[in-house]
Order: sequence, then structure tokens, then C-alpha cells
Amino acid sequence: GVNITEVKRYITMLFVSGLISVCVSEFHTVEVQPAEQVTLMCSNFSSFITYMFWFRLDSRPNISPISSMWSSTANASLYDGFQNGKFNMTSNTTTLFLNINHVDLSDSGLYFCGFYSDGKPVIVTATYLQVQGKSVWSVCFD
Repeated sequence: GVNITEVKRYITMLFVSGLISVCVSEFHTVEVQPAEQVTLMCSNFSSFITYMFWFRLDSRPNISPISSMWSSTANASLYDGFQNGKFNMTSNTTTLFLNINHVDLSDSGLYFCGFYSDGKPVIVTATYLQVQGKSVWSVCFD
């Protein structure tokens, strides 16, 4: 099986080593107002991929696993801090969705999705969620 802690450790290493450069300007940004709902998407998955995930990088910077699923038909597992009914992960085989209800300022951050392949996480898409009223990061981790 895949251990989410191992995935987190590996992804953290990618950021720290600069293999993933994080400057917010480089990412697709979605802007929402507080209390709105938003759906983030991650496309170009193939049906044979197993173990898909969403993570969030916040301004602290903290990397947190949000959710994962073993296949597009499986139920998603939600992780600590994201089990409050606000977050829902679904898939229609080729696209992964993350629905966030009643967005607030603390939901701002860089959301990225990916899958596990050959024992390593592969990051597919990163989207910066900008909640109105929260300043955009000026941070680059590289």
C-alpha cells in the first residue's frame, strides 16, 4: 500500500530541493470570495492510474495531504484538518475534482494533485486558490 506520510515526505523533499519551483506567479490562479464554493480540477488522468491525491501548500509553508483515492470509482479518504465536510474529492476517470464549500481565508494556498507511479508521486497540476481579503504570497521556494 501507499503511505500518505511517505508521499508527503517525498513531495516536501521535491519542494525543498528546488525540483519543484514554487513562485505563485507561475501557477493558474482561481479567485473566490469568502463563503463561496469552488471546484479545482486536475485533468489528463488515465483510467489505469491508481492512488490519486490532493495536497495543499500554505503560506507557513506547510504541506498538508487533503485527500486520496485508489481509483476513480473508489471513495476518497480525507485527512486530518480536511474532514470537516468542506472538502470533497471525486473523479470521472480522466479528471480529478476537489470541491471546497464555504471557502474562508484559511483555505488560501497552492493546491496540487497527482498520482503514484513506480513508487513515486507525480504532480500533475498546481492551482493557487486566492481568497479575497488574503494577500497573495510573495514567496518563492527555490
